[in-house]
Amino acid sequence: MNTSAPRPAACQQMLAGIAHYLDGELDAVACAEVERHCETCVSCAALIDSLRLTVGLCRQAAALTLPDDVRVRARARVERLLGTPLTE
Repeated sequence: MNTSAPRPAACQQMLAGIAHYLDGELDAVACAEVERHCETCVSCAALIDSLRLTVGLCRQAAALTLPDDVRVRARARVERLLGTPLTE
């Protein structure tokens, strides 16, 4: 059950393009709109900060090499969950 209040339309509109903002794909005008919105919306600002941190952690983790035994076990579990072998 979702107990959070619905987001205002301005928040929904801003969040619809948040991936493009975080990936640096918006033009300067659109970026300024997101940043201006976040100056007055603590909720959206906190969400963007959290997403930035998460993206950064994912990028760091992607650079790590898993030990072979961990990679083999993880792959086997995913294949069991999917019920089919993974292709290379």
